[in-house]
Amino acid sequence: MYGVMLVDDEKSVRSSIKSKIDWKAAGFEIVLEAGSGSEALKLLKRKPLPQVIISDMRMPQMEGIEFIRICKEKYPGLRTVALSGYSDFEDLREAVRLGVKDYLLKPVARDELNALLAKLAADLREGQATAQPSRLKAKTAVRSEQLWLLQEDYLLQLVKGEWYSTRAVRERLAKLGLAPLAGNDLQGQFAAVEMHLPPAWATERQERRELLYQGFQGLCRETAAMWKGVYPFSDFGNPTMMYFLISFKKEAAQENKSTRFLQELQKAAGSKLTLNSVAGVGMEFRGLKNLKSGFASALWNWSRSREGDADNGTDLKTLPAFSPGTERKLANSIELCEMQAVREQLEGIFTNERVEDHSDAEYNFLALRSQLLLVALAGKYASGGSSLQKYLWNGQSLLSGHRSREWLLEDLSERAQLVIEEVKKTENRDGVLLVEAVRKYVEVNYGYELRLPILANKYHMNEADLSRLFKQHVGSSLSGYLGGVRAAKAEPFLQENILKLSDIAVVVGYAGPDEFSAAFKKHYGKTPKEYRERYNKMRSEA
Repeated sequence: MYGVMLVDDEKSVRSSIKSKIDWKAAGFEIVLEAGSGSEALKLLKRKPLPQVIISDMRMPQMEGIEFIRICKEKYPGLRTVALSGYSDFEDLREAVRLGVKDYLLKPVARDELNALLAKLAADLREGQATAQPSRLKAKTAVRSEQLWLLQEDYLLQLVKGEWYSTRAVRERLAKLGLAPLAGNDLQGQFAAVEMHLPPAWATERQERRELLYQGFQGLCRETAAMWKGVYPFSDFGNPTMMYFLISFKKEAAQENKSTRFLQELQKAAGSKLTLNSVAGVGMEFRGLKNLKSGFASALWNWSRSREGDADNGTDLKTLPAFSPGTERKLANSIELCEMQAVREQLEGIFTNERVEDHSDAEYNFLALRSQLLLVALAGKYASGGSSLQKYLWNGQSLLSGHRSREWLLEDLSERAQLVIEEVKKTENRDGVLLVEAVRKYVEVNYGYELRLPILANKYHMNEADLSRLFKQHVGSSLSGYLGGVRAAKAEPFLQENILKLSDIAVVVGYAGPDEFSAAFKKHYGKTPKEYRERYNKMRSEA
């Protein structure tokens, strides 16, 4: 018999859940009840621990999310079930992100409760609630949730954002705990995986569909954690997709590593979530400079897999048209709004002597590489939010079937014109939109060295003009604003209480703990150490 704790501030809800089914016949017994998260934590300290907690997301004194977070830290072996209404979807999604794999929606339906308990009983019998493979357990025992989020965000930024120098990228990778990707001998492949929604879910509410997406992404991350050198990341705008950077070691036999990993992942998705998926593996690449080419080829092969014509692992050539110099030249033409030069450069990319008369796959690959550059520039300049960047990123027309070279050139020219129009907007309205672009850039790239001369050069501005406009429209100096962003980014790390202060300092962009402490105190009125101690005290008293 497995013990269950019910946590809900409404006694009537607890009574309703208790009366829904024959709990003992299902193999469970309700052993504890609490009306709040804080009351539940006190009971857990005094009583033998149950195997399962069913907790409401909205409660007084302590919200369900905070209660679940503390339970995960103090009692990692407990299986937690989130109880939520449709209106509490954001809380429920946060609970899934914390590792909650099961949930019930109010009002609780008898058949759903029975199905959930049957699943929990099977998991508990197999020891899945408390025993993980040793490699995964060792890797995640003291894992920083915030650092993991930053790692994934940065990998996505590397494939769809504007780059700093390779040296700066290597330094940032090392600071984020991704040092194996920073070496000169980096070698690997990208993989793109798309989940297919089961037909029965097509009519479900959007909230429930998105929770299935969250479950798929969680399974992808768990599977990747059991493989050395596999780094997962996702894009918030496309929850059905997961991407993986799969690194190789030169001296080790890595034959079919990507294929074996994807087979294991797709098997797990089928057995645990009843999900089918489509995957594409890109060409092998070497070095950071070829990262985007490797990613673009994975997207191309994924698109072909959707049409039943995959050619995973095709050795698409590292084309000279996308050397760093050529890419910078094309980017500068767009930023300087020289559309004629943009057309000529795109024409040159597609008519290079090594490209002419080649396959449709290579033309589409070149189009994807061009699109990644446009996505990066749209993110750098878009003044109307992220709508243009999303449009370019999700431009399926470049992935749908075979397209002629002429069609691709025309399509890319039209997309480049849209980006140029965004760049032109920043030149108007007394610099408001340009300052907004710089501000957003700072918020994304705060971990780098962002001095005034660097940003002025990046946006083709005079240093004095940028400084004056930024202070005029934002209300603080650029360095002051950067300090505030870094302090805000450090706050969840301090609350999480896993990383050392010196490590947090490096992650958020400071050279060391002393500089970090002084800057943080300027914005929060207390040092990072004082902030963490006060937060821990408040949490222990809750």
